[in-house]
This record gives sequence, structure tokens and C-alpha cells, in this order.
Amino acid sequence: MRRDPLIEVFRSQAASDCRERALVLRAKGIPYEELRDPESNRLLVDEARAREALVELRDYEEENRNWPPKDAPLRRARGGPEGIALYATVLILVFVLDRNGAFGASWKSAGASLGGLSLAEPWRALTALTLHTGPPHLISNLIFGALFGYLVAAGLGGGIGWLAILVAGTLGNQMSAALRGPGTVSMGASTAVFAAVGILVGSEWRRRVFLRQRRLRRVAPFLMGALLLGYLGMGGENTDVSAHVTGLVAGLPIGALAAKLSDRTVQDRRLQIASGALALVLLLSAWSLAL
Repeated sequence: MRRDPLIEVFRSQAASDCRERALVLRAKGIPYEELRDPESNRLLVDEARAREALVELRDYEEENRNWPPKDAPLRRARGGPEGIALYATVLILVFVLDRNGAFGASWKSAGASLGGLSLAEPWRALTALTLHTGPPHLISNLIFGALFGYLVAAGLGGGIGWLAILVAGTLGNQMSAALRGPGTVSMGASTAVFAAVGILVGSEWRRRVFLRQRRLRRVAPFLMGALLLGYLGMGGENTDVSAHVTGLVAGLPIGALAAKLSDRTVQDRRLQIASGALALVLLLSAWSLAL
């Protein structure tokens, strides 16, 4: 049987460009041959289908002319320092009130996250984020919370960013309480710290997907999150590994969703202030229920 002559429909020095076009032809059911030599990579198809192949490749070029976007740098929003100042103020204030038994209450008994009980008293998942066992515990969470909180706020703004951290940290404590047995106690802002890490990982993954980066580059943020979890969240005698893991896991989808916010939304000052105020209202409401 006589075969139609082969017609070259694409040539490039980059093998990756040739592979991409080969996928287009394969998806359209157009048989092709790929030839490689030291100087070029070529795609050839039967003469009878050459016109069809050229049309499909031209359409592919048109659809992807502006990819990846050239104007998609890392977003820089406002409110980072203000958010850190408020975060530090809340943690230090609760620490002082707890140490002095303010209002005649045992703050740790009222606000710590307890396995089993936190599900019946959900506000504990939030109040536990502000309690600490001692100065070293508090200072550690102040340092790392400020660092990762600032990075989240740089992308989402001070109000939205810290509200996202608070929500993710609370969800992380709830998940951790559900996994732990009755009687186990958990407290500290470290769940929120790793929630912030999860938000950063989720948002960076979403950005790289949008930019159509290679698979390895898309996975890289998850690898970095795992390294941070292993380095910062697994060591120490009293480390609450469960809460660290669930905090990070809770932050991932929130970060991926938050990455879809438009620049206009993130730069909206009134929305940022309202989001920060909502975070404070949630925290005050939780402590009101606890006390």
C-alpha cells in the first residue's frame, strides 16, 4: 500500500516545544512522527492531513500566545506590620491576664482545647490559639507567627490575611481535637503559625498552576511546607505534632481559595479593616463564651 509523503508541520530547537505540539496532534487524532537531530526537533504528518495539522497548531499558538502571563508577579499588599502588632498585643495580653487570674477565672481551664470537649464547646478551638504554657512557648510563637503572618499579609493584606490565619488555625484545632482522645490538652498559637504556612503553600501552588508552570515547580511549595513542618513542628518534648499537622492542612484550601482574590479586593482598605475587625470580634466572642 502506497503511503502519502510526510510533511513537516513544526520545527524547534527545544524538545519541550515539540512535545507540546505533539500532544495537540495526538489529542486531535492526527498521526505524526517526531524526528530529532542535534540541530532541531521536527514533527511530520501525512500529506493528506498536513493542512488539518497546521490549522490545529496555529489555533494552539493563538490560544497560548499570552501564556504564561508576563504581569503576574508576587502580590504585595498592605497591613503586614499592623497585623503583627495586633497579633503580638493579643497574645501578650492574654498571657498576662491568664498569669494573673484576671476576673477570678482559670483561663487555661476555660479556654484550652480539650480532646472531645472542644467539639462540644467549639469556641475552645479559637481561644486555645491565644494561650501559652510559659514565656518560651509565647516567645517562640510570637517570632514565628510574626514571620509567617507577615508573609501571608503581604499577599492578602493585613485584615484578610490574619482573618484567614485565625479561621484556618481554629479549624486546625478542631480537627486535632477530633483526632485526639478525651482528656488531652492543647494550647498555643503554633496551630495558627502552621495554618499560615499552609495558606502560603496553598496560595503559591494556586499561583503556579495559573502560570502553567511545570509539574515539579507546582509541587515545590508542598515540599517546602513539609520541610518547614518537619524542621519546626516535629521536635521538642511538648510539641503538639497533631495540631501542627492539622493547622497546615487546614491552611492549604484556604490559601488556594484566597489566591483567587482579585488585586482590587486585596487593595480595598475598607474590606481589610472590616476583615481585621471581624477577626477581633470572633476572638472576643469566643473568650466571652469561655469565661
